[in-house]
Amino acid sequence: MTGTAAGTRVWIIRHGETSGNEAGILRGPVSVNDELNDTGHAQARALAAHLLRQPARPQTVYASRYRRAQQTAAPLAEALGVPVQVLNGVHEVDCGDWAGQPYSALNAHPEKLRLPGGRLGFAGGETFDEIAARFMADVNALPDGTDAALVSHGGIIRIGLAALLGLNIEDVWSGGQLVHGNTDYTVLRRAKDGWQAEQLGVSVRG
Repeated sequence: MTGTAAGTRVWIIRHGETSGNEAGILRGPVSVNDELNDTGHAQARALAAHLLRQPARPQTVYASRYRRAQQTAAPLAEALGVPVQVLNGVHEVDCGDWAGQPYSALNAHPEKLRLPGGRLGFAGGETFDEIAARFMADVNALPDGTDAALVSHGGIIRIGLAALLGLNIEDVWSGGQLVHGNTDYTVLRRAKDGWQAEQLGVSVRG
């Protein structure tokens, strides 16, 4: 049974740094095999050590199908003695025509995220509603009674968290909320009436 147990937690984690992150360039689906750089590997190790020190910690580990997410999850999974389980719906957003542009373009030209018909999304890629739906489907399907770490990506984490917490996605995006740096994480607890935030945007520093 899934979706109803109180007390189940999920640590939603952004992956460690890549060369694309360092350059500040939107990559989209072509980045599926991008690897962590040296800083990213160090962040992944620090994340694992940090989580293992916490009174409550994950028992299972999940990651997107993108290589950098799996590499980030690996040190924690190894320390816990569990496999990294791959989820198909929590991968990076398809940014379509925005690929190759700097992150700053999203803030400089927010009006370009308004698609014909009024929906928000990436021209040539996914809408925010489509991104939120696939993220929510995977998070809501996590097994009850097991606290889980889930390594995903910055853009989909912002959109997905807004949806899970019942927030207005457009307000969250335009207001610069729920931004996660590399290996920052948010802890959600599943209650009878849905997901609640226990911790938001925790930064790991060694």
